[in-house]
Amino acid sequence: LLMSEEEKHGIAPGEDKENIVLSLAKSTPEDVKETSGLKLILRDEFKLEETHESSLLLTEVLAKLRQIIKDWVYEVALKKKNPPEEAAKAGGELYTSGSYRLGVHGSSSDIDALCVVPRFVDRKEHFFGDLYESLKKNSDITDLRGIEEAHVPLIKMKYLGVDIDLLFARVRYQYVDENLKTLQDDLVLKDCDEQSINSLNACRNNDLIIGLVPNQENFKTTLKCIKVWAKRRDLYCNKIGYLGGISWAILVAKICQLYPFLAPNRLLEKFFTAFYQWKWKFPVLLCEIREPKGLTLTKKNWSPKDCDLDMQHIMPIITPAFPCVNSTFNVSKTTKKILLDELHRASRITKKINAHKPKYTWMSLFKKYDFFKEFYHYFRIDALSQKPDDHLKWEGFVESKLRMLIQELESKEQDLCKLRPYTKPFNLTDPDYKYCTTFFFGFKFQDPIKLQKQPNYNQEYIVDLREPIFQFCYKVSKMSYRADITTTNIRLTHVTRDKLPNEVFENGIRPYYPTKRHIPPEGIYAPEHSVKAKYEQSLEAIIKDKCAVSYTHLRAHETLRYLVCRLLLEKK
Repeated sequence: LLMSEEEKHGIAPGEDKENIVLSLAKSTPEDVKETSGLKLILRDEFKLEETHESSLLLTEVLAKLRQIIKDWVYEVALKKKNPPEEAAKAGGELYTSGSYRLGVHGSSSDIDALCVVPRFVDRKEHFFGDLYESLKKNSDITDLRGIEEAHVPLIKMKYLGVDIDLLFARVRYQYVDENLKTLQDDLVLKDCDEQSINSLNACRNNDLIIGLVPNQENFKTTLKCIKVWAKRRDLYCNKIGYLGGISWAILVAKICQLYPFLAPNRLLEKFFTAFYQWKWKFPVLLCEIREPKGLTLTKKNWSPKDCDLDMQHIMPIITPAFPCVNSTFNVSKTTKKILLDELHRASRITKKINAHKPKYTWMSLFKKYDFFKEFYHYFRIDALSQKPDDHLKWEGFVESKLRMLIQELESKEQDLCKLRPYTKPFNLTDPDYKYCTTFFFGFKFQDPIKLQKQPNYNQEYIVDLREPIFQFCYKVSKMSYRADITTTNIRLTHVTRDKLPNEVFENGIRPYYPTKRHIPPEGIYAPEHSVKAKYEQSLEAIIKDKCAVSYTHLRAHETLRYLVCRLLLEKK
């Protein structure tokens, strides 16, 4: 298949190529000045500049954690009947990845870390067993939890107040010491299981990204801006179907490759324009997908021609390290549309900022998305537990499966409903359970005036969310690991904005949101009171003993100009 240069970069024929094709254009002195102002905003408003105190703290935490890893590997070696002198050589090494390794962390950033251990160390027995118990006894460590069922298994903790995600990789070597300075040799993956390959590639991808950008300083400044924007617009969460840190980093690196001499203020404009217009049947690639000689792995490179699952990916962003994978496999039709809408919004704003239009500043770009103002109707998903250890595992498991709810909901009348998941969980109180972590999805129905203009317009539209909600709860129930079925639960409830708990609002203070009311033209009946009354009922899907005891049929139909919804509580 022969592709034009534009098509290789995802640009559809006939699009506005002026803003997105390869260019060697250079920045002007005015761009340099604008970028200086942008850096001040990152430093002063968002604290994205490491302080001396935070640098010392992170260095101390990493040094202590590295020593814990070495001591732990030594103990495992002795347990395996190795002589003390051989056990002392076994080593074990700690690497960083993510924002810290890319150099875009701030004073309050968390750390992604990876422990690389010799071949005799086992993930389940030693990492989630011996090491976990050792960390549990450390008074400097809090909020410890092991997540064994994750795509990349890890231990989460707070060490001296610093959030740490610790990954595990076992390599084929008998000794792992300071001589293993680089992980870039593909042979380090030989004889590794798939989970170890995924963990090693977290570091390998970061190093390759840094090496593939033409100007590291411009890359880091631009990536900091994108991370701030994505978090402020509630788009920074791989689990739920948005983009994670590695995906945003690859996109920024791609723009830096396409425009190697532009300053960050211009790179931001190109970034939003390019990926809003990107022709997503083509993946975003930083380098050629390659197969190293002399190394065969069970885990293969991303290849839609050879793998049906890869062909189903709708927003492919491919990691550079072998084996190359799609970092956005969780993206759904719903979250892709949200991402493209936000990219479009940001594209318009950055163009106006760089054109010095009045009332547009960089803070306009970074304006926080007001999720609880945007919607009036919400799905509230509660992960409930009676025991603290069970809850840490249960809430993480439920969060990792929320994308299944999105897929279930968008399979039913997705054109009639607008759905948006919120990435931030809340710790709330519950009368029946000691621990409750709550997630929210906002949803609204299509404007009936727009429905009338559609060619296939009908007098009645039905939105039945009963089955997708039941299917989500049933699947989570069947997939879940529960030590005691009486101590954990999941509850899905419909709430309106006026029934939201105060804890979801900033500082616990509920703002005033005026309710928009439609004024019907003379002679047309709009039964608003009945809509309100019927929405006061709860939409629940409670899973107990792996079977649904109740759920709701949400029915919406068009009456003349107004969409009337009613909830019918039914038993299964």
